[in-house]
Amino acid sequence: MQADIIVYIVIIVGILLGIMGTGTWICFALFGTSIFALMFLGHGNMQHVLDSVLFNGVYSYTLVAMPLFIFMGEILINSGCSDSLFKGVKKILGPFPGGMLHTNIVACSIFAACSGSSTATTVAIGGVSIPELSKQGYARSITLGSICAGGTLGVLIPPSIMMILYGSLTGNSIGKLFIAGVFPGIVLAGMFIVYIAFACLRHPEWTPGRTSFGGFRYVKDVASSFLDIWPVLLLIGSIMFSIYGGYATPTEAGAVAVVVALVLWMFRYKTFTVKLFVKVIKETIIVNAQLMVSIIAARALGMALSLLDIPSQLSEMISQMPVSRFLIWALIVLVYIALGCLVDGIDLLIISIPVFYPIMVTGLGFDPIWFGVTLTILLEMSLITPPVGFNLYITHSISGSKDMMETIRGSLPFVIVMLLALVLFTAFPGIATYLPSNM
Repeated sequence: MQADIIVYIVIIVGILLGIMGTGTWICFALFGTSIFALMFLGHGNMQHVLDSVLFNGVYSYTLVAMPLFIFMGEILINSGCSDSLFKGVKKILGPFPGGMLHTNIVACSIFAACSGSSTATTVAIGGVSIPELSKQGYARSITLGSICAGGTLGVLIPPSIMMILYGSLTGNSIGKLFIAGVFPGIVLAGMFIVYIAFACLRHPEWTPGRTSFGGFRYVKDVASSFLDIWPVLLLIGSIMFSIYGGYATPTEAGAVAVVVALVLWMFRYKTFTVKLFVKVIKETIIVNAQLMVSIIAARALGMALSLLDIPSQLSEMISQMPVSRFLIWALIVLVYIALGCLVDGIDLLIISIPVFYPIMVTGLGFDPIWFGVTLTILLEMSLITPPVGFNLYITHSISGSKDMMETIRGSLPFVIVMLLALVLFTAFPGIATYLPSNM
């Protein structure tokens, strides 16, 4: 690697960390670093490049899917959908070891398949679940941990806002990324459930006495649960069928999902009011505006790095190292774990993609769809690892607890489960690549 490339990296990283250290929002720190790199490290006048990035950064048909799915998630939060979903799943899972703690994982998985947002999933399910489980005598720590971990499934199970961002920044098919997240999402949710079952069998004091299956009564409860769950299943089906039936692009499927969610809000849940509708629109605009600024900043930084030839130089250097590519992948995982303790998931995705994507895909030859799925799991971990884990603070806030360590203790075992899942998907990449390769 040329000496000037090393100097460029040191300067860019130093400026980025320096701006972030002042408390500036990461999107603006990225943007400031990008402007400096383009204007002062680039060769000649880079103003035209910056103009192009500002316009083309958000001029994308693909990105229209993002505000649509955000809008749908806000509708689900405010409609009362989560109350009905939790009630239905509770009837099915109550008698199993761990009882209603499994309800948190399954309800989060189903809700995540609608909203595509970890924040929406955590707030919607946690707001219903935490008071109910506390009242019934479930241990607070594992209750909060299951909500934290279950909420992260919102960025893996399709549709996923994180995958929309990844696909937009790397040029990969969002439809293939969505379908690639199905099996890993189910496997990860199953691993969460297995951990909860074993933990509660080992510590029976964490849960109250389980309800019995009750023979015919249980069958009746399962049948009646579909009266509570069917609207959510309809919403999931409308998204997946429209995309993979070949009737709509992911962007158009987002519009279909919004229409279905509005119809359910008005005619099934019957909680629609003009005041709530205005609130939903405001929240959608705010969240989407923040993400769009981050996308522009990320693309500006990516352009600066490309013009300075940093990604290709790094890829070439790493691909020529006389070590296994899996060892390099393990080192990259450690970097993500360390950064995930300090940077929020979406920000970490935006910062890291210009550097690590060329290394993993171009330099080491990993499948870009597989990398998108495994990267999403790494970013999930950043949501529940202190000190910056966003889901930790959301769960702590809605729980009303005064002890933050209670939430952290309950969440850390799920981080270990995620690492085990990452090992599994690395050993058997077909779990993530089978469906997209056969679309």
